[in-house]
Amino acid sequence: MTERLSICLIGPKKGGKSSLLASLVDCVAQSAFGYSPRLRPALQPITEAEYFAESAEPKKANLLSVEQGDYERLRREFAEGGLATDTLDTYEYRFRLTVNGEAPPAAVLRGPWLLEIIDSAGEIAVPPDGAEVAILNDVKAKLARQMLEADAIVIVLPLVRLEDSGWSGNLARLIDRLALAPEKKLKRLVVVFSQYERLFARLGPSALTYACDPAVALHALRKSLRAAQWLDRLRALEAPNGGASVRFTVCSAYGFVKRFQNPNIDPHQPGERRFRRAGLEGARAYNEYWRPFLTAEPFLYAALGLDSAFTFSYAQLDARIEEIG
Repeated sequence: MTERLSICLIGPKKGGKSSLLASLVDCVAQSAFGYSPRLRPALQPITEAEYFAESAEPKKANLLSVEQGDYERLRREFAEGGLATDTLDTYEYRFRLTVNGEAPPAAVLRGPWLLEIIDSAGEIAVPPDGAEVAILNDVKAKLARQMLEADAIVIVLPLVRLEDSGWSGNLARLIDRLALAPEKKLKRLVVVFSQYERLFARLGPSALTYACDPAVALHALRKSLRAAQWLDRLRALEAPNGGASVRFTVCSAYGFVKRFQNPNIDPHQPGERRFRRAGLEGARAYNEYWRPFLTAEPFLYAALGLDSAFTFSYAQLDARIEEIG
């Protein structure tokens, strides 16, 4: 059996949506996620034709071919520092997901999974509060339709002080409208806080040790969500009344440096750049040190409905709040 799933990425500008997506395949390949290594997921970019084909069997590999599709371009742009997604359209990326290890039989029988992940500029769905952003009506209508038809939505937010953000009001209104839409097909929703590595910038080689502790992630989420005006509104989407399961997690597209375990932000380069090997260009310059952190989490949960050590429910967040209070 094959299951096709549509996943919409939304969030404010510079929240990390495209970086999250660009690092997805590498995160799965390096097992840099919070799921058991016995799950053994595999993720392969596929073409639009393969996604809509009758059979979900993988194509015969041409060992000498080089993939130059949209996803490879996205990965290359990420390696070069990243480009803001334009507002002229929404962009679909397609993948084939398989689980080759241990998983609940109910999940295994649904696979393999053909995923369509939709990326778009943050200004379309979550523009800055009070700002007038010129977006084509056709583009707005297309993204609205894709959100209503999506099996899962991933909301990507930067790990910042939410009370100081300039977009929280529009995010709250979007969640309200989504909750009230009777035609939505939403089954799962994941709120992921990106740029998690920044919390550990002063911890040096101890950074990864702390980041890998689910209790630390739970504390960071609880602290960040304390000022989220939309947190209770999001509960309206949750099953049984809203029909969707809601989870919260953290991630880092830059991740932590291999072997050294410090956050992968090079202080000697302008802006925010990953550490790189001098004398090399493109992705090769970064691969020696780069290991993303949990960027597969929201997509694996959206597709499989299986929790990892780093996907937290409302019940877990509420229990933590009661414990601390």
